[in-house]
Formats: sequence, C-alpha cells, structure tokens
Amino acid sequence: MQRKGLARLGSGVTALADEGRHLRAWLTSADAAAWRRPTRCAEWNVRDVVAHLASGELYNQACVHDDIASLGEWADDEAYNVGQVEMRRHLSHRDVFAEWDERHRDVVAAWGAMDPADPLTTSWGPYLVGLQAWHIASEYATHADDIGVPVPAEPASRLDWRLAFSQYAVEECELGLTVEPAEGDSVLVRDGAGAGAELVLTREQFVAAVSARLPYDAVADDPAVHALLRRMTVLVGP
Repeated sequence: MQRKGLARLGSGVTALADEGRHLRAWLTSADAAAWRRPTRCAEWNVRDVVAHLASGELYNQACVHDDIASLGEWADDEAYNVGQVEMRRHLSHRDVFAEWDERHRDVVAAWGAMDPADPLTTSWGPYLVGLQAWHIASEYATHADDIGVPVPAEPASRLDWRLAFSQYAVEECELGLTVEPAEGDSVLVRDGAGAGAELVLTREQFVAAVSARLPYDAVADDPAVHALLRRMTVLVGP
C-alpha cells in the first residue's frame, strides 16, 4: 500500500518545505498580540500551536535518527502532544519560534536528502519518508488554517495535493469507504461496509472532514451521515 501511495503521490518534501516557508513568513511578521490569539485548537493559542509543531519536529528528528526511545514514553499521541506543549509553557514566543524553525529546517533537509522510498522508523512502524512528508505537510496546512494564516497565492494547487493526500489517507486505513469525483467540483463518499450511507462534499469539505475540522451539522443532521464523517476522520490532531 505504501509503495503504491508513493507512486501515486510522489514525495511530499517539497509541499512540506512550502508550508514551512509560508508559516515562517507569517510568524515572523506576527506581533505579540497575534501570538496570544486563540485558534481552532481547543485551549491552544498561536504560541501553543507552534510549540506543538516544534515538538512534532523533535519527534521527526528522532525518527530520522532511529531514536524514538530518547523521547520517553507516552500513552498515546494526544498525551505526547499535550505534554510537549506544557513543557514549553515557560518559553517566550520568540524561543518557541526559534526551536520550531531550527528543527523544521533540519527535518526538511534530512528528508530531502533521503530517497522517498527509504523507510523511517516511527512509533507506528516503518513508513516511507516520502509519504511521511505528506502527513506532516497536511498537518502544517491544517494548523496554518487553525491559526488564521492567509491561504497561499496558489490555492488551487495546494487544495489539489491536500485532496489527493486526504483521499489516500482514507484508503490507507482500509475503512471500506469509496471516494470518487462527483458532479461539478465535488467528492462522493460511499460507505460500502454495511450501512450504505453516502454524501457529497466539496473538495474543501472533504479535506476538512478527514482532518477533523468539518462541523457535522454544516453537512447534514442525519446520524448515519455523522457516523460516516466520524469514520472519515483519519488525520486526527489537536
């Protein structure tokens, strides 16, 4: 599955580097008030989201060096995320930015120097670096939206790769869902595993749903549709 996904998507390193540059440019122009601004992530302000990204790059560095054990133990991804943000509560936003920026540049350089088909050691098992880069690029794009970073100048191409990767992420989880183009610029999602529910979403809604950012009531009030949306949420994050 991974090699087929890589053949279909290519490497995500360039998209990740682009997302990093886009975020960096916005953060360097943000004043202190902007760093304290609330976000779509419950209980996290902008500084906390960047602290989360810094801790994510710490994890990515550990994957590069096959040294995840050095990070200690955590019950699940949420525990790691919350704990790492708390560890950085005492830092100024400048210090948080500096840590994130240094770690991010290091990870992009390391992954860019690797063959996209090289396996990384992750907490979920071996995973191809080219696909892991797509996961992180997708996370960066989602969190950029969370904190209110303006959409880049090439929104169509950005949405294209976010849609393609989100569809792959759903397929990779083998949930029995089918995703296919629908009339106009829409996406049809069908549940072939039993209930037979289906729904049509815009491309933006599909990406948001897969990343746990689509309010269910904005789509329908049908419990079967809500259940389908829950199953689609495979790129879960804070």
